Amino acid sequence: MKALLIKASANSAFKDYKAYLGTPPQSIWSSAVAIPDWVEVDVHDETSQGPVDKSQAADLVAIFMSTPDALRGYELADYFRDRGTTVVFGGLHASFLPDEALQHGDAVMIGESEQLWPQLLEDHYSGQLQPRYQQAEQTDLSRLTPYPHSQIDLSPYRDTSSIIVSRGCKFKCSYCTVHKFFPTMRNRPVGQVIDEIRASGLQYFELHADNLIADRDYALELFKALKPLNIYWSAEATINIAEHDDIVEAAAESGLIWLLSGIETPSQQALKAAGKGFIRIDRTRDYIRKLHEYNIAVDSAMLFGFDQHDSTIFEETLDYVDEVELDVCHAVIVTPYPGTDLYQQLETEQRILTRDWSAYDGTQAVFQPKQMTPKELEKGTGWFHSKYNSLGRSLKRRVVRTKNLGWTNAAYL
Repeated sequence: MKALLIKASANSAFKDYKAYLGTPPQSIWSSAVAIPDWVEVDVHDETSQGPVDKSQAADLVAIFMSTPDALRGYELADYFRDRGTTVVFGGLHASFLPDEALQHGDAVMIGESEQLWPQLLEDHYSGQLQPRYQQAEQTDLSRLTPYPHSQIDLSPYRDTSSIIVSRGCKFKCSYCTVHKFFPTMRNRPVGQVIDEIRASGLQYFELHADNLIADRDYALELFKALKPLNIYWSAEATINIAEHDDIVEAAAESGLIWLLSGIETPSQQALKAAGKGFIRIDRTRDYIRKLHEYNIAVDSAMLFGFDQHDSTIFEETLDYVDEVELDVCHAVIVTPYPGTDLYQQLETEQRILTRDWSAYDGTQAVFQPKQMTPKELEKGTGWFHSKYNSLGRSLKRRVVRTKNLGWTNAAYL
C-alpha cells in the first residue's frame, strides 16, 4: 500500500511568506513518521517544492492545508478522487471546517494526526474507512518519532531542518489558530530533542515551538543542552524573551541567530483588544537592542486592519519599524481564519465579506474594517510594503543589520 502526503499550497503572497520562512513542515513530516512500516510513504511540500506530480500512483492521498491553500487542496482532492484514489484531509483548515472538507474527500483527521493514522489505515485497508477521525487525547510529545533528516531534501529550505520542541501557547490571541488547534501546552523531553539533532548531523535548525520561552525552566534546560552541539537555530517566541538576561544569554550561547516574534503593531490599544496586551510597545526598542547585543536577528510581521486602526496606522508603523531597527518585516492584513475568535466575532457582527479562501492570503481585506474601507486597508498595506522595500530603505537596513548582527548573521537574512 502506498500513501502520498501533500502540503497543498496555492500561488499567493501567503505562499511566498511561508516559503521565505520555510523549513520541513511538521504537518506532513510528523504524519509521515507516524505511519506504520507496512505502508510506503511519499511526501511533497508544495510551498517549497512546487506543484506535486499528480501522475504518481498512490492508494491513499492525504492533503494538509492552511486556509489560503484550501481551494488548491480541494482541487487536488477532486483530481485524485476522479481517478479512484482515496483522499483524506488533515491540518488546520480541515480540522476547523470538516463538513466542508468532506465535500471533497473521503475522510477528515480532526486535530493532531499522529495517533489517528494506525486506525485510519487499518480501516482503509479493510474497506471500512470512516468519514471522521478525531483525536481522543492530545499527542504525547515524548512518543514522537524523529524526522528522517537524511531523507529530506533540504535545498528548498536553505539547508535548514526542523525539530519539534513543543506545541501550544499559553496566550489566547484573537486572530491566532494555535491555542484552538493545540488547547494545552506540551514540551518534548529535552533529551529526545538533543538526540535527534545529534543523529541528524546537521548544523542549521528551526526549533519548532509556538512560543519557545513559555516555560522558562524548560527553555533554560534546553539551551544548556544545546550549547555543546555547536549548531545554529531559529525559533518563535515572544519579544519578552529580552526581559530575561539569563535566557537571552543562554539562547545566544546555544546558537540562536533568528527570532520570529509577533510584535504585530505599534498600537498598544490594538494589542490589548486582541489579547496581546502583554507586549509593551514602549519597551520593544530596548528589547530588540538587547537581542542585537547578542547578534540575534528579529523578524516580525506588521498587521493592519485591527478595529483600533485608522488610516494613520500605515505611516505610524513605518516610522516604528525604522525606529526600533526591526531586521525583517512583512506587511500583512489581519485575516480572520476559521477556528479563531476573530472569525467568530466578525461572523457574529456580519462583517465577513467573502469566504473565497484564496483571498485569505494576508494581502486582501476579507472583512469590513471598522475605521477604513476595505480598499483603503488594502491600499495602505500595499503602500507600507512598497515604502519598506524601497531601494533606499533596503540599503540602509542592510547597513544597520550588519552593524547590529555582524557580517555572518546579517548575511543569513
